[in-house]
Amino acid sequence: MQQAIFNGTRTARWAVQSFLAACLLLSNAAAFGQIWEGGNVENGQALFNANCASCHKVTNEVLAAPGLAGIRDRWTSGDELLVQWIQNPQAAAESGDPYIKSLVDRYVGTYGWMSAQAVSADDVKDIMAYVQNPPDVAAPAASAGTDCITVDELPVQNADNPSIWFLVLLVLFLVIALSAAGVNRTLRSAVNVSKGESPLPDATYFQRAKGWMWNNLVFVSLVGLFVVAYAVVIGYQGLMGIGVMEGYKPDQPIKFIHSVHVCENEVDCKYCHHSAYESKHAGIPSTNVCMNCHKAVKKGRRYGETEIGKIYAAIGFDPESGTYMNGAGEKGFTNPQDDFGGEPIRWNKVHNLPDHVFFSHQQHVVVGGLHCQNCHGDVQTYTVGRQARTEDINKLVDDYPGLIQLSKPTLTMGWCIECHNKAEVSLASSGYYEEMHERLRDDERGNEELRRYLEDDKITVKELGGWECAKCHY
Repeated sequence: MQQAIFNGTRTARWAVQSFLAACLLLSNAAAFGQIWEGGNVENGQALFNANCASCHKVTNEVLAAPGLAGIRDRWTSGDELLVQWIQNPQAAAESGDPYIKSLVDRYVGTYGWMSAQAVSADDVKDIMAYVQNPPDVAAPAASAGTDCITVDELPVQNADNPSIWFLVLLVLFLVIALSAAGVNRTLRSAVNVSKGESPLPDATYFQRAKGWMWNNLVFVSLVGLFVVAYAVVIGYQGLMGIGVMEGYKPDQPIKFIHSVHVCENEVDCKYCHHSAYESKHAGIPSTNVCMNCHKAVKKGRRYGETEIGKIYAAIGFDPESGTYMNGAGEKGFTNPQDDFGGEPIRWNKVHNLPDHVFFSHQQHVVVGGLHCQNCHGDVQTYTVGRQARTEDINKLVDDYPGLIQLSKPTLTMGWCIECHNKAEVSLASSGYYEEMHERLRDDERGNEELRRYLEDDKITVKELGGWECAKCHY
């Protein structure tokens, strides 16, 4: 009897375990393939350009990592491991998966470990949707010569300044006037001698000019008033131009071409300037970021190996063997130059705000949703970085939604104030604005302000405190 009960219990336990195992297998079967279906292709393209495009292509071409065409057929290890491989490659490699092991054996020795990417499982799903449905990759190549145009030089600022020509004409007029006055005096003196009169007494130019001005006091006063007013205007314009650096384009130690990286290779701006998402500063990319691509890309389209060789010299990389010198670059994000005596790349700063001005890239990029082009212009046509001019940015208004036409010089206080006065804010765009909206609605005085703000059916940055001095000044 007891044996029968024991056998029955064991059978029931086995049945329960079998049922749970079957459920687990079914759930895994259902989960498998979720990464490959239902993703957002458009969002995936943005994520791919920001996180993957520097090393991967959506074709079979190898850049610094294998091309991703056909990845769904090659990857048979499950969704969870794929997400882990992207988020933490070294941890995924410890699983012993044979396909991952083959990738490590083939690529890590030459190109190093793939950087861990800060993407979620949903982000991976969107990326895989884009990888499986990429745009026509032949189209950009065919149009590269027309769309990816590099603007090598900006027109010289103030080349047509009318003040210069006015001064030139004024000097010529004075020379002619003095010469005519001298000839006139000589002729008058000759006429006096012919009449038997005494010649005109000798006098300096200053004495003659003083006498003429006394004889023509009204005319001289009007001319003097004009000259003083003109000097005031020119002086004011000169003072207002202090610190205005539109079109500034310093030389750099390496001839980095933005148009090749941004337009031709479609590298997202924030891949190199990644701290724009989370910091006050957009940041200058470290040499390690350059090496993510240039471990494989050893010859440039414009300058061959010359400029890329400067990157190798700075970080201590031997392109022939594909290894770092004396362990340089293998100690994390320290200074590999210390290991072999190399010199770091000394980039020249292009955009510079006064010390008393606070500006946060994170606030404008993440909360404000601004494009880089809103402030930096058409970066994909640049060679080295430059400070964009207002008129150049205004030309992009049809290409970038939300870009505002402004009139003041870039990076001036008037430019920021004008933008805050025109930029509209969606109260539903972030929890911060929603809370401000609630406070305005709940407060009696705030309700009056809210009604006043909404008279034109929009709320601007200015109306939410964007003109308060302490927002930008310490």
